[in-house]
Amino acid sequence: MGQFIYVNGRYCRSRAASIPVNDAGFLYGDGLYETFKSHSGYIFSIGMHVGRLFASMQALGYNPDFSAKDVIKSVYGLLRVNRLDKCQAYIKIIVTRNSYENRFHFSYKIRPSLLIIANKLKPYPEIFYEKGIAVFSSSIKRNAAGNELHRHKLLSYFENIYAKNEAYANQAQEAIFLTRDKVVLEGASSNIFAVKANKVFTTPLSQDILPGITRKTVLELCREHKISYCEKRLHYFNLLEADEVFITSSIMGIMPVSKIDCYNINEGSAPGIITGVLSGFYRDLYLK
Repeated sequence: MGQFIYVNGRYCRSRAASIPVNDAGFLYGDGLYETFKSHSGYIFSIGMHVGRLFASMQALGYNPDFSAKDVIKSVYGLLRVNRLDKCQAYIKIIVTRNSYENRFHFSYKIRPSLLIIANKLKPYPEIFYEKGIAVFSSSIKRNAAGNELHRHKLLSYFENIYAKNEAYANQAQEAIFLTRDKVVLEGASSNIFAVKANKVFTTPLSQDILPGITRKTVLELCREHKISYCEKRLHYFNLLEADEVFITSSIMGIMPVSKIDCYNINEGSAPGIITGVLSGFYRDLYLK
């Protein structure tokens, strides 16, 4: 862990940093978070991440006494304090509700807590990008109608951790959530894309999935470079029949998928042409 952690306006040594044990984030998982990475002190997506955080706070009834500019300034300050502005770093912003008024009643009088953690990033192995990863379908089935809470990065993350560990137990690196009818939703820590006949497909946000920052960037890259794409309801068999499959997140970027459960994608050939092209465009963005 980084030598310092930002806690409610102060840079504290990590061993001394703390929040009360009765904090709503600790007791009930009532909190939000954002994770992303920096490269030599540069974070091309920080405005989008902080914007999504504040949109979630507004939707879920938080009343912060800090601004987006305050958060961004504190992130860059923590990178400097921890001497992480010359390397790749992993950054996590955490907001908790702090406490409730009268049991579980939300109160605008109570200001949320803000914590920021920054550590040196251990990147994914290069072999994953060269050969693709395996993905496993979680036993956890979500509702076809969706759940609006899945649009937010909630601190109560156990469902995702459980799915991840199912994947690890089956020699896979990521899990995906399906409905009982095998409609594809998203990964445990990623969004998912399929490519068929040089056209990119991904699950629409109307299915109550996380509006991923890298997902959004990929679609913007498709528009900019005139790569055909479509947001549409995807079935599990659409993935198995795809020419290419890849997943995205702010930490991994664009990750090719070579296997889903026991099925090889395009005979295990990854990354595909479109995945490779988009990966190059995306790399140019965060290495500016």
